Amino acid sequence: MAGKIVLVFALLVALLVSDCASSPESSAAVETKERNVLQQLLAKREKVRESARAERRAHLSEDEREIMTKQIMQAISEVMNSDCMSDRDYQGWVDFGRREAAE
Repeated sequence: MAGKIVLVFALLVALLVSDCASSPESSAAVETKERNVLQQLLAKREKVRESARAERRAHLSEDEREIMTKQIMQAISEVMNSDCMSDRDYQGWVDFGRREAAE
């Protein structure tokens, strides 16, 4: 994901440099072009994200989604109520952090 963002910005910079070198325009016109290109890229990225979300959801029926939601909630509840979670001394960790900050 980060690689894609870097690539998009590198292409944007290359586009801007080539536009600036080829024609002497005012900085306001260049900024407007930059803003338009950036808005177009962001719009394309959002469309791709939306289509990916729709594709992930498309293969599950409403009943299957409901069952999965219930299973996930049950698993989270079991983890939170298990013995391994109840024997944690979170207050001790908080005190330890305070002692470290005070020293």
